[in-house]
Amino acid sequence: MKNIIRKIFDKYKYVRGDINLNNRAGMLHKCWGHVFSNHLFGDYIEFGVYQGDSFIESMKQFNQFKNWLESQKKSNEKWRIDVALQSPLNNKIYFHGLDTFEGMPNNNESDLIYKKNHFDSSYKKVLNRINNYNFKEFYLYKGLFKNEKNNLFKNLKNRKISIVNIDCDIHSSTKDSLEIIENFLQIGSIVLFDDYNAFNSDNSKGQRKALIEFQNKTNWIFEPFFTYMYSGKSFLIVGQKN
Repeated sequence: MKNIIRKIFDKYKYVRGDINLNNRAGMLHKCWGHVFSNHLFGDYIEFGVYQGDSFIESMKQFNQFKNWLESQKKSNEKWRIDVALQSPLNNKIYFHGLDTFEGMPNNNESDLIYKKNHFDSSYKKVLNRINNYNFKEFYLYKGLFKNEKNNLFKNLKNRKISIVNIDCDIHSSTKDSLEIIENFLQIGSIVLFDDYNAFNSDNSKGQRKALIEFQNKTNWIFEPFFTYMYSGKSFLIVGQKN
């Protein structure tokens, strides 16, 4: 029954998400809503794929808005048709997912949750899940972020990022993620920190520490966007320092 309802909604080009949902579906719906409302062209990158839930949910939310964009081309209002036809979002957008699929690396965070090998997963199982969803425009990278960055750069080429989901929990991995994506950000990019308020919201640990360090050296200006789930927080890139 759910599949029948989904196909009906897809056929008539409705966007079904709820921006008020405080879960990952609502979070990603809000992000893609921002992207499509602004016709912001860029790829989606996720650091810390784990079992693929957020990665696949992002594809689902993207497809809803892509269907909406197609529906705008059949509007009875000419300006909507003109905007939809000229939108850069008619071009292909790629999804990039990075993970070791071996769980947490060695770290000195001294936290019960983020010990070595916690959150281990399976590259093959995640790949099968994505293929079952029948989404084609994606890359899945297996290895440490810093070891896979050249493969990521090769696939990104000169493209920009619209959304980056940093779901790798600890300071060192978040630091690597931010350094990798720095030159691919643009004004309007959304940066998601899934565990921003972990470690009791201690600025000297985890993702908070990594962002503070990055803000001190980058030219990009971050502005808080919205919070989600129990510890997630998002930021917008709103400008560059003089």
